[in-house]
Amino acid sequence: MKARFRNRSTMFSLLFLSLLVVSCATTHINNTSRELTILGTADLQGQLEPTVRQLDLDGDGTKEGHLVGGISRIASLVANVKVEKPGKVAVVSTGDDLMNRYFHTYKGRAIFHLLSEAGYDIYAFGNHEFDKGPQALSDALKHAGFQCICSDLSVKNTPLDGLCQPWLVRDYEGLKVGFFSLMTEDFPFVTSGKEVKLARGNLETARWAAKELRKRGAEIVVALTHLGYQRDYEIVEAVPEIDVIFGGHSHEYLPNPVRVGKAVIVNGGEKGSFLVRLDLVVDSNGRVDGDKVQYQLIPVTSDVVPDANVDAFLAQYQKSLPKAIVLGHTEVEWNMTDYALRYGESVVADLVNDLMREKFHVDIVLNNAGAFRGNRIYQPGPVTDVMLREIDEFSNYAYTVDIKGQYIKDILERSAASFGRGGFLHPSGLRYTIDLKETAQKISQNDAGQWTVDIPGERVKQIQVLDENGQWVQLDQEKTYCVLSNSFIVKQQGDGYFWFKRYGQNINNTYSTFYSILAELAASRGSLNPASPDGRLTAIR
Repeated sequence: MKARFRNRSTMFSLLFLSLLVVSCATTHINNTSRELTILGTADLQGQLEPTVRQLDLDGDGTKEGHLVGGISRIASLVANVKVEKPGKVAVVSTGDDLMNRYFHTYKGRAIFHLLSEAGYDIYAFGNHEFDKGPQALSDALKHAGFQCICSDLSVKNTPLDGLCQPWLVRDYEGLKVGFFSLMTEDFPFVTSGKEVKLARGNLETARWAAKELRKRGAEIVVALTHLGYQRDYEIVEAVPEIDVIFGGHSHEYLPNPVRVGKAVIVNGGEKGSFLVRLDLVVDSNGRVDGDKVQYQLIPVTSDVVPDANVDAFLAQYQKSLPKAIVLGHTEVEWNMTDYALRYGESVVADLVNDLMREKFHVDIVLNNAGAFRGNRIYQPGPVTDVMLREIDEFSNYAYTVDIKGQYIKDILERSAASFGRGGFLHPSGLRYTIDLKETAQKISQNDAGQWTVDIPGERVKQIQVLDENGQWVQLDQEKTYCVLSNSFIVKQQGDGYFWFKRYGQNINNTYSTFYSILAELAASRGSLNPASPDGRLTAIR
């Protein structure tokens, strides 16, 4: 009996040890191979130093000025998470980082070097990476320590050939994760892609890439997008094979991750005010466990101790930054006084609006006088970043909208009623006459914020638009025109321009400001010279 008991005891001990080993092994697998943490930013816009921004850091709904951001602080936060989760962290950017002073001075070398030193390891281009053309981007990538994805860009036989991949599959402690990228379909209009083209549309790319990544063993498929949140939502609804979208382009920080089926959408915000952190756990079926998704917007504030190594590199670049960066030249003065902009045709507004119409291939451009700032005369000479910042003080985004000609007549009557004020509209692709002796339009707004026209106005005469042959023809009230204006007018109904929001279709944010457009064109063309008045705007007093 004792021998039999000893044998049973030995048997149970061995069984217990076996179960313990299996349990420990399972625990080890769960702890080391079934988790992924994604850290990242989007639309850093070359903002490598801390800057004061109006943010609600306390969550009480009140925005206050805080000194936030800075690549050295981001680097410190990234390093801390990598220590916390060794081997299970992906640090991503979804583009629009090559912008502004460091980009104009160093052509991408400083920004990509510092992002690499900060720990970024996967990069998806935004449209602004191409503002100085593919060759400048290619040169910048020589200083990058991360891998780039360009899933929907045709780069063969271009400077980017061999420098970016259609997708990546990475192993994070036994968990295979596939990454692909999506570029805004406005790419041909919002930047200088030149020989780099969109290879296919967003949906086609998403379906193709997700399928290919699953074939290659990816358990999680992550889309790094530069589309804007609304388009992200549409993509993930149509392509259920995607597990995560880490988005950019619309500059949004989502307060919570958005769930679409089993997929998760987050967005990288702008200018590095927060570091986005998304913690994922993969279940036994190889899917993201929705109940265990954790999400943080980590404030990049003065409480974060900067990474000393990155801070030292940044200081070296700072030493060579000039006070004003020359982007181009003008042989003609730029009269940006209020009088020049609000009491008749402005040749500077003509220049800017013509450049916008050419760049975005729209029918008409209408920008209000108040969108152009500076209130001084800039003498012939350098066109600098400081000058363009002063002119584009509000940094309004350019919007496109489809709207019928009948509403354009009403919009121009609003402009005629605003003669001498900031709501006065400067056109491109359209010309009109204002008779100030005639009855002005009057509008009113009720308590619910709805605008109504009380007096239609009779000041606007002789409205003509350029047709596809470059000929001036009468405005067709039944025709739909693609019009470009700015966010203050289109989205905020600024100066009473409610028609765009009420009657417009296909309202589209280009996420390009006057500054970014002019900086790109000044750098590519060399000179920006306003021409003589051409009579597109005539006021009869």
